[in-house]
Amino acid sequence: MNSSNQTHILYVGSYTEIVAGDFGGHGEGISCFAFDASAGELKLLNNQFQVNPSYLSIASIMHSSSIKLETKSSTYLFAVSEILASKKPVIHSYTINENHSLSLINTQAIEGGCPCHIHYFKNAEGQSFTASACYETGNLLIHNINVEPTADVNFHEPLNIYHKGSSQHPSRQTHAHAHCTFFDIESNKLLVCDLGLDQVKVYSVQKKNSINNNKTDNKIEFNAVEEQIILLPAGSGPRHICFDENYAYGFIINELNGSITIIKHSAEKKEYKIKGNFDLSGQLSGSLNESVNTSTSIDTDLGAAAIRVSADVRFVYTSMRSDNTIRLFAFDRISESLNYIASYPTGGRTPRDFTIDPTGKWLLVAHQDSDTIAIFNVNSYNGTLSLFNTVENIKSPVCLSWLPK
Repeated sequence: MNSSNQTHILYVGSYTEIVAGDFGGHGEGISCFAFDASAGELKLLNNQFQVNPSYLSIASIMHSSSIKLETKSSTYLFAVSEILASKKPVIHSYTINENHSLSLINTQAIEGGCPCHIHYFKNAEGQSFTASACYETGNLLIHNINVEPTADVNFHEPLNIYHKGSSQHPSRQTHAHAHCTFFDIESNKLLVCDLGLDQVKVYSVQKKNSINNNKTDNKIEFNAVEEQIILLPAGSGPRHICFDENYAYGFIINELNGSITIIKHSAEKKEYKIKGNFDLSGQLSGSLNESVNTSTSIDTDLGAAAIRVSADVRFVYTSMRSDNTIRLFAFDRISESLNYIASYPTGGRTPRDFTIDPTGKWLLVAHQDSDTIAIFNVNSYNGTLSLFNTVENIKSPVCLSWLPK
């Protein structure tokens, strides 16, 4: 087998300074690693300094060539700088070079505080966007972007949508905290998890109609229409969402109580339905409809961080900062339910983002507070994990993103 087929490129975002209080880190920005899937080994290739690149989004984008009348594809990395609104956050755009190093091509100032998530997507009309969630200020920023023949990225004036409201947690839910954005290519909808509201807001992002296009006082040429609010149990705190590869099911990790919510889009009714809320033991809890429930405790904060689903949609994994573990659940597509299998200590402190490598054989975990990435071997038969190696001296890693091949 060609060894290059077993080598995959991984970009790691880190905290480089304190965000607020004692939360943050001392990382080196964005680090690029080669991952050898035949040996389960990481090798550092290069570093690109940026202040607090806590979330990354990588995309290959087609654009016109400046030399010939043809189109070509270039690969870009978008990264937020997670800092307070008073420090003026930005989005950095980079081209990814052939040697996997990064070249900065754009720095976009944004309104809002602590942007903690960014997601590149293209809607059904072919428009390209980035959607960013600002935790501190509770707003969603959607930028329409285009790529010039020179491969430069231009950000147009954004839509800036402020979420309003609160929920029951006395300190974490006093106001909106937009935390994650994800585009469902099957439904053509943008979903935004708001931890502070216990809601997932569903937006349709599309070109303005001809009437709106006649307005000369607004340069924004697209709309984001809120089409649905998915209400989650009070005090759950939706943080991140992932979909299976066919976009049949969405899996939401709720930070405060560690529960998982399963959603499914109905093309007939043109809306998402909650298929179940499952607690840490995989037991069905909460409501199967979209009404808010009161949790037994109003001040739970278990620190659930990320969620991933296996390529065959048989297993769901979550990271838990409260006990430094990865939890494994089996997903039954017939009953549309989860069964708790096991909990695995990660061997480090504060597991944040984690990822399954493109071969499906390995699961890598970023530890914010022990400066390590743990590498687990994945049993393809039953989804179970075994700790294979811990890579030291990767400072304050919090986001893991693969370069697509």
